[in-house]
Amino acid sequence: MKNSIIINNQLINYYAFNEGRGQPLVFLHGWRAQGLVWRDVAARLSESRDFAIYLLDLPGFGGSTLPKTPFHVQDYTNLISGFIEKLDLGKVILIGHSFGGRIATKLAAQKPELVEKLILVDSAGLMTNKKSGGLKFLAKMVKPLFRPKFMKGLREKIYQKIGAEDYTATPNLKETFLKVINEDLSGYLPKVSQPTLIIWGENDKTTPLGDAKIMKAKIKNSQLVVFENAGHSCFLDKPKEFCDELIRFIK
Repeated sequence: MKNSIIINNQLINYYAFNEGRGQPLVFLHGWRAQGLVWRDVAARLSESRDFAIYLLDLPGFGGSTLPKTPFHVQDYTNLISGFIEKLDLGKVILIGHSFGGRIATKLAAQKPELVEKLILVDSAGLMTNKKSGGLKFLAKMVKPLFRPKFMKGLREKIYQKIGAEDYTATPNLKETFLKVINEDLSGYLPKVSQPTLIIWGENDKTTPLGDAKIMKAKIKNSQLVVFENAGHSCFLDKPKEFCDELIRFIK
């Protein structure tokens, strides 16, 4: 089940269920997570043996190595396309949560020959809310003016206030994080031609429901499903409902 592969000079750890036995599903996790966050979903889906399931640890997370240089979203996108091509998976169903949704969106728009259907789960990628504005300010906070040691206490207070826990919790990926969150992917949404399912938690505070509605409006062939009493990780809050929607959409 646990495997590793070299893609673009990066060691990538991944987990495979029913490998080579059905429609390939590639799952991309969110920031600070790893491939096994999808474990319960994979277990439910693999029971039917209709799907070959791949859970990747993105570079810098889980068992995959840190990027050798700070990554942009495009670097992650190139890595996933390389993974699909190297394993000769053909056209896949691509599922991305939060940060993983950024990568999935860009890949679907750029390489439709690799993606049959797209599923975005509480996806990041838009810069439409107050938190996004705070994260733009965060980029300025790492400039030389704010680097002296006596500024550390002030920096930490501001990071907490603007909701930048992801930045402080991944010190080895700080530059990558800034590059990722400062790219607005709204221009890629109209370029997504695949059938797309957008699944969201009603109470998501990280990527609010308004973002889902924008994605629904900009992606032509898309549908939106909202789970009540669910937050940013709606697939963990509502695993059965999530799998039911996934299977319904795929089949």
